[in-house]
Amino acid sequence: MTEKGSVKIERRIDAPAPRVATYIGDFRNAEEWMVGVESVERLAEEVYRLRLDTPVGKVEPEVRMIEHNERRIHWVYTSVIEGGGEVEVRPDGESGCVVSYSGEFQLKRRLLDRAARLVGVERFARKNGERSLMRLKALMEARRYDG
Repeated sequence: MTEKGSVKIERRIDAPAPRVATYIGDFRNAEEWMVGVESVERLAEEVYRLRLDTPVGKVEPEVRMIEHNERRIHWVYTSVIEGGGEVEVRPDGESGCVVSYSGEFQLKRRLLDRAARLVGVERFARKNGERSLMRLKALMEARRYDG
């Protein structure tokens, strides 16, 4: 069995931690700030279907929230992908926060997973994660001045 890929990224955001955590906590906002997420469909309480753009084409995994509170969301993939992800928001100073993203993933179909590894899915995931946190930073800091 192949090893799961993993990504861990952190970024400081000049916006209040509670506001950032509330925004991230609404998983439907993922398509606005997470690079590669083309759509989010709520299927049930704490269950969603994502449409993701990947190096091996479009995939539509379902995710289930296993933790959701004022500082952290944590989800697991229940189809197509094995693994999960977590976003944590920690206050940093009076008006800022640090957002940490970590995730583990492996496509369930072995041949597809092998193809994904060959085309550099971990590098792709890291780049998208870094771009996602930059996008989140821009969105949250712009909204800081919108009132």
